[in-house]
Order: sequence, then C-alpha cells, then structure tokens
Amino acid sequence: MIPSAGRPPTASFLALLLMLGCSSAVSGETCSPTFFDDFDKPLEQSAWQVIEGNGCDVDLCGWGNNEVQHYHRDNVAIRDGVLEITASTRGEQIISGKLVTEGQFTQRYGRFEARIKLPSGRGLWPAFWMMPDSPNRWPLAGEIDIMEWTGHEPERLIGAAHFGPLPPNNVHYSETLLKPVPWDAQWHDFAVEWQTDRIEWIVDGVSHAVMTPEAIAPYPWIFNEAEFYMILNVAVGGTLGGVVHPEDLPATMLVDWVRVLPRSCLENR
Repeated sequence: MIPSAGRPPTASFLALLLMLGCSSAVSGETCSPTFFDDFDKPLEQSAWQVIEGNGCDVDLCGWGNNEVQHYHRDNVAIRDGVLEITASTRGEQIISGKLVTEGQFTQRYGRFEARIKLPSGRGLWPAFWMMPDSPNRWPLAGEIDIMEWTGHEPERLIGAAHFGPLPPNNVHYSETLLKPVPWDAQWHDFAVEWQTDRIEWIVDGVSHAVMTPEAIAPYPWIFNEAEFYMILNVAVGGTLGGVVHPEDLPATMLVDWVRVLPRSCLENR
C-alpha cells in the first residue's frame, strides 16, 4: 500500500479495521467482512462490473433521472491504492464512471460502508447506494441510498430510501445532514447499518437518521425481502444534480475502501 497526498492516514484506517471488524468476537469466532476491497490491486473483476453507456440500451435513457453523462470504463481507474471515478468531457459529450457489484456480490442486512472523498464541481451527483437483486420493477423491491451529494449544495448530504408503488406514485424517505463547510473538503466514512425492520445512516461514526416501518407507514416495509448489491458512481446533471457546468470538469471521486460486515457483527457488539 503506497500512501499518496490524497490518501487518508494509514494509522486511522488500521484503527478502523480493529474497531469494526478484526477485533469483534462472537462466540469465539472473529467477525470478518463478507466483502472488502481496498483497491491495492487492479480492479477485481470478480467483485465489480464497470457500467457503460447512457442507459438507453436498457430502456432507461438518462438513467431514469435525465442525467447527461455517458458512463465509460476509461473513467474508472485505480492509482496508488485509491479508486478514482472521474466525470470529464470528451468533445461535446460528458463521460463518467460507474461500478456495481450486481451479479458478483449481494447481501441482506449488515453494515455497508466506504471511505470516500467527494469530487468538487457544480452539477455533480456522486453516490454510494444499493439496489435489490429482484425481478420486481423499481421501486417495488426498494432502493437504499447510503450517500448522495450534489455540487450545487455542497454543505448538504443526503441519505435516502425509495419504495412504494410504481412511478409516478413512488415515494421516498430521506434525511439530510448539514455542515458549515462543504462535504467535498475532506475524506468521510459513509455507512448504513441494515437490520430487520431498521436502517440507520451513519457518517464518520455518528448516526444521523433511522428508518423503521413506523416511519414510512402506511407504506409496507419491503426491506426484509431481498439481498442488495452496491453501486458507486458520479452522475452529472439530472433531477438532483441540477445545472451542468462543463467548465468544472474533470472532477474525481476518490474511494479508499469499501467493506461489508454481516448482520451478526451488529447483533453481538
């Protein structure tokens, strides 16, 4: 592992591993991650898929949100042990990057977390989120957004979940976390702890939202039904990203590591 100017201190990372994973004992067994990638080697093909295109090939042009970017594998790279997802321009086209664990890794319940430095730029819409491994149309099986952020409101961070009937009658639950300084100014740890009838959003070790069946009534709680896969992407424009400013590109989201713990780690702390 080679430290770089943009990489968080190794000592704090090791401390995090000890606190949340390596030192938790349950009935004499070590609480081990079910998924861990610290990007210290080329992109793991058995863990991640690189998504390409603008969604039109899956009848979802603009990825369902009027986003303007085309995803391209050239905009996903690993350098000095850090994953880089870059939004940039190529002629008149805006291109960006997206990774998913669909078909590679899914899990129901547990702690899903990543250490991320957000990109800077107006119109950007980076996210760390999860979708269900389900044949049901969106959002009948749900969606969990661990972290969403937009460059036009840099002090506001969003955690959300989507559910309810088919569009246009779909609904969502969301909470925002405001800071006096932009969220893209430094590295942060973003996580959800997902258990039966409960999803909790956590940033830098501090809880900022909890969703339960009571919080979304009268809509049924669907989040006990399916396993979910993870997504990392930088969208541009769209319903949340807002007005696009090509002059702010290129802009890069950095990811130091992604990790998933099983539910047993949460129940036996």
